[in-house]
Amino acid sequence: MELNIFDRIKDIYPSLGRSSKSIADYFLANQTNASSKTVTELAGDCHVSVATISRFAKQLGYTNYSQLKWALSNQMSKSAPTIQEVADTDTPKMVAKKTLDANIETLNGTFDLMDEKDLEKAVNLIVHAKKLEFFGLGGSNIVALDAYHKFLRVPLNVLHDTEYHLALMQASRMSDSDCAVVISHTGNDTDTLEIAEALKSKHVPIIIITSFPNSPLAEYGNVDFFSISEDSRYRSEALLSLTSQLAINDCLYMLTAQYFGKSAETVLDEIRSTISKKHPA
Repeated sequence: MELNIFDRIKDIYPSLGRSSKSIADYFLANQTNASSKTVTELAGDCHVSVATISRFAKQLGYTNYSQLKWALSNQMSKSAPTIQEVADTDTPKMVAKKTLDANIETLNGTFDLMDEKDLEKAVNLIVHAKKLEFFGLGGSNIVALDAYHKFLRVPLNVLHDTEYHLALMQASRMSDSDCAVVISHTGNDTDTLEIAEALKSKHVPIIIITSFPNSPLAEYGNVDFFSISEDSRYRSEALLSLTSQLAINDCLYMLTAQYFGKSAETVLDEIRSTISKKHPA
């Protein structure tokens, strides 16, 4: 099993409009040479507009067609799948290798979907926020808590509530001078969408982390980051997406720490000093 663009097209196919389905059909039928097409050539072959091609690329999680074309070309250059299913006869070390290979492939796929301008925009929203709050429910609460734990190490006012109603109350008290990071694997959880709607009503800048670019939640984002994952025999897509979502947290944290420089180091030193009193050497 390999994480690839064609599988992602199949995943979102039912939610596509007629024109986007024409593009999807073309990609699935022409897997070997689709990456060689210019945007104008592809639009002509699919009988759609260039704008529709760009929109299709964004539905897959790419910033534009050029990024999609590069990712597709890079994928087709691989000689063989790097991820394999765990078999009943696998040794413990082989299971470990396949598990780590799946994580590595997930991280590589997530990196391919990242855009320099999106990273810059997200960090700009974060570092200038009066309040920075992380929202995630269910399994995504783990990712939100991880982000909260990391961002306590920079000079920002950071918040996180694990309980839905408290999170919704916090969302209602935020403003356009704050920043919210909303995390959901599916992007269609109704409670998470309620939080996003509350944030939108207060004009709060929102950073979205999800696995589905075509999800309702993605529409709320000022910046969207997409985690790549696929189901395997013993591991659900949602579990694999945690790996890449935690990595997105890491990227945003490191960029924020880089921005604050010495100020972030001072906060970290203060935290270490406080904790060391409880755990003396």
